[in-house]
Amino acid sequence: MTRLWTAAAVVWLPVAVTAATRGWLDELPEKIATHWSGSGPADGWSSADGFWLTMLIIGVLSGLTALAAAAVTSRSTDNPADDVRRTAAGRGLVIGVASVSGGAAGVWVATATATLANPADPRLGWRFGWFVIGMAWGLVAWLIAGRAPVIDVPAEPPVDALDLGPTERAAFSTTLRAPLMFGLMLASTAVVVIVAVLTLPGVWLVAPIPLLLGLVFARIRVTADRRGLRLVAGLAGLTFKHIPLDQIVTAETAEIIPTEWGGWGYRVKPGRSALVLRGGPGLVLNLRDGRRFAVTMDDPRTPAALINGLKTSH
Repeated sequence: MTRLWTAAAVVWLPVAVTAATRGWLDELPEKIATHWSGSGPADGWSSADGFWLTMLIIGVLSGLTALAAAAVTSRSTDNPADDVRRTAAGRGLVIGVASVSGGAAGVWVATATATLANPADPRLGWRFGWFVIGMAWGLVAWLIAGRAPVIDVPAEPPVDALDLGPTERAAFSTTLRAPLMFGLMLASTAVVVIVAVLTLPGVWLVAPIPLLLGLVFARIRVTADRRGLRLVAGLAGLTFKHIPLDQIVTAETAEIIPTEWGGWGYRVKPGRSALVLRGGPGLVLNLRDGRRFAVTMDDPRTPAALINGLKTSH
């Protein structure tokens, strides 16, 4: 756990670089080059003060996120499996924001030094390497954080079909919530808005994207009945996944490890897809076309038994 706190502290080093180079603003013109197309001259300009402040804010938000992740991860429970999953999630988040913090510092250093070298005709050239080095800062956090924790996941027992009579009808419904994902999407929206206000007005077009994603994944209604499985975005009221009952071969449960399914959120990999809001138990559907679909939830055995029962009586 101490290693994760150290990795979280490392996220602040690029922030320190951005803060320490504030003195460059005294030597820079009011507008600096902030965008290049290839190796040619700059084709985008922004306020020097605003651009520096934007990169600093991104770094600070990254640092605060890293500290929050380390704090949440440091709390242990009576369930070792939950502790391992939470540690793995916190570790991944710290590594990710380390890259963001480093990238923000790298962008500032690259653009500022390009303008300082030739204010009349700034060229990015080899200075793009500062951004690459900054993004690679996540590797430093990865090395410090150490290996990801592992957990021995026992095989789930098969799910017996729910015994339904020929005329009986049954349905299952539950609401899934992902406050952390919603918070991250709101934070991303705030960063985009800050960038748009201070430096690049054109990115206003991007601002709704993380907000819409947050609305979709903040609360999700999962329903299983004779029509199959449906996933509805609770805040938006949008059905974004529907698997008809006749396309399902069997339903089972499994311990969902996010890294094995491609991460968190709605993930698509060859032969399978999943809605992963956290690590832990999940409902897994084996489909007629050979693919699999999974969704994490607290009690996956109940909908699995229902779907198997509906298949038997269908």
